[in-house]
Amino acid sequence: MSDEQKKLLEQQLWAIANILRGKMDADDYRNYILGFIFFKYLSEKLEIYAKEILEPDNLKYTDLEEEKDKMYIDAVKKACIKKLGYFLKPSELFSSLANKGNNLVDNETNDNDEATQFFILEDLERILNNIEQSTMGTDSEDDFVRLFEDLELNSSKLGKTTKARNEIIAKILNALNKIDFQLEDTNADVLGDAYEYLIGEFAAGAGKKAGEFYTPQQVSTILAKIVTTRKKRLKSVYDPTCGSGSLLLRVAKEVEDVGYFYGQELNRTTYNLARMNMILHDVHYTKFDIKQGDTLEDDLHEQLKAEAIVANPPFSAKWSAKQIFASDDRFSQYGRLAPRTKADFAFVQHMIHHLDDNGIMACVLPHGVLFRGAAEGHIRKYLIEDRNYLDAVIGLPSNIFFGTTIPTCILVFKKCREVNDSIIFIDSSEYFTKNKNKNILTDDNINDIVNAYKERKDINKFCHNASLDEVRANSYNINISRYIDNFVEDKIYDIDILVKKLKSLSLENELNNKKLAQYCTDLKIEYPEGNNLHLLRNFKKTVMYKILNREIKFENDNEWINVKLGNLVTFSKGSGLSKDDIVFDGAYKCVHYGELFTTYHEVIDDILSKTNVNFGVKSIVGDILMPASDVTPLGLATASLINESDVVIGGDIIILRKKKNFNNAFLSYLINFEKKKIIRLVTGSSIKHIYSKDLETINVNIPKDIKVQDKISDFFICIDKKINFIDNGNLVL
Repeated sequence: MSDEQKKLLEQQLWAIANILRGKMDADDYRNYILGFIFFKYLSEKLEIYAKEILEPDNLKYTDLEEEKDKMYIDAVKKACIKKLGYFLKPSELFSSLANKGNNLVDNETNDNDEATQFFILEDLERILNNIEQSTMGTDSEDDFVRLFEDLELNSSKLGKTTKARNEIIAKILNALNKIDFQLEDTNADVLGDAYEYLIGEFAAGAGKKAGEFYTPQQVSTILAKIVTTRKKRLKSVYDPTCGSGSLLLRVAKEVEDVGYFYGQELNRTTYNLARMNMILHDVHYTKFDIKQGDTLEDDLHEQLKAEAIVANPPFSAKWSAKQIFASDDRFSQYGRLAPRTKADFAFVQHMIHHLDDNGIMACVLPHGVLFRGAAEGHIRKYLIEDRNYLDAVIGLPSNIFFGTTIPTCILVFKKCREVNDSIIFIDSSEYFTKNKNKNILTDDNINDIVNAYKERKDINKFCHNASLDEVRANSYNINISRYIDNFVEDKIYDIDILVKKLKSLSLENELNNKKLAQYCTDLKIEYPEGNNLHLLRNFKKTVMYKILNREIKFENDNEWINVKLGNLVTFSKGSGLSKDDIVFDGAYKCVHYGELFTTYHEVIDDILSKTNVNFGVKSIVGDILMPASDVTPLGLATASLINESDVVIGGDIIILRKKKNFNNAFLSYLINFEKKKIIRLVTGSSIKHIYSKDLETINVNIPKDIKVQDKISDFFICIDKKINFIDNGNLVL
């Protein structure tokens, strides 16, 4: 499967979430969408295996009659329980249920039709329960017990009536049924990667709650690469706060084989998601053991010694710190317990206890663990001086996690260190790319960090291999700034270049002001003196109103005509371009729909974003772009002229391309002026939408003479240039 096909699968699955988006919070509809995708996966996986079993008899599993062909079905059940860990009858397959649901959607039953009113809900609930029941008393029971409990099919969030709930579930199943997971033809990781993509998108929508179940892939990759250093196989990997299981699965991508996966998760819903994630990534039920419970209070893997441990524990969480833990093998040797209000080192102690002698662990923690004193300082000193377990300290950029902007770090521990007289410090706090409101680590950033860890060589302002004597001299305070001088000196510029640039900007501004003054004279209005941005913006708003309402006019501005927008332009849409596709060093310029109401104005002077995505819809000079969706109606009443060709245009963008001769910039300003007309056409409750078929009906007034259009738009552009010169007048070299 190509990268384009992978992206298409991700987009198809994410689009299905639109059916529920707006009805409930992201962490609620996440459970339904991921749960139904998982049910479809189980169904298709079983159907493929049943086909293999029945092939010698030239039988098709979906053609078997459950009473008449009981012998064959029992044989399939026995084989599936052993191979897959669960069983579904032919009538319980996802496709069978979706087809019933499709009939429901097509026929639109009324509330009095008892024969169809309940079957989707009742059948689905029964089937999900039967999947769990099929595992009872088998080796896979623990991996399926109560696995679907978060799919509350009778929740009022799905609909106030049974009929409404029936219909929306039928729509979801029907939409999913149209997507081919291609489990026979492709690596299991393709669907698994799409599932991970969805989890990440849901995490982005969940905000602060996302920290409970998701570690950003960029951080997961660093942890995974570190704990698999110079290893092709792992006997075992463990995550004591495993969330959705993404970290465990990321480790598996870095080696040829992992013997066993262990995890523990406090949150019940997230625990269910982790089990689904493991199974959907084709991890056999005999190769993972995910438990649900409080890791610190109730260690459910007491005898475990893992070769690799990765974790992103909740930052500075509270724990009981009961005195009984002073004699617990995990904590007793340290002489102090982690403070009740900050469990960070309690998690570290727990992980070290479960680390095998030849193992390596890497965990994400808040910066406070590097320097806080009292009990934490005592534990830190013991780990460094008495045990010599600390191998690396890696500072990460701030604002890379969902739900928090605090700076974080990665601590790496080994019980048997190859280099036992030093600790490598790496400061990647400034090594990131800005992506909207988050910071992200690029592939190059990740490789730089991992290579610095492996090579352990000093690099100015980036990494330092500190001796243990150096750490002792700092009283075991391992705050990165004590070991790496990351102070950035002010850049000193060439005076001649500065003066030349200032003269150029001054001349450009002077010429624009002269042009603006002449336009004001032609309109018989005063020239806007001064540099007050608030007043200048109000000046622009006022003259736009008066010109477009014909209260003030240029010479020869004699006749305006009323036309429908659809007679001036054609309408089309951009194609999918996610926030993750926007990268700092991308090869192609692009526009994401969110930039239309956060970054750009009526005329786009410079394209700011780049991507490596080179398929889909591209601009031509003179296109006008409008967002197709936003959270507010006002956000949709905006348009931006793009004067570059071959710019990748993202999804949720409406492209207006002229089919008659007129001034494009004038139309862009006019659309922004006609906000009231556009807002009336907006639909949607939580997410607002505007559609091309509605936009094309808008009547607009434009000068019949294109020279007048040119003059008006150029006047508006001059005002914008004056505003931008004041607003963005910083020197750029």
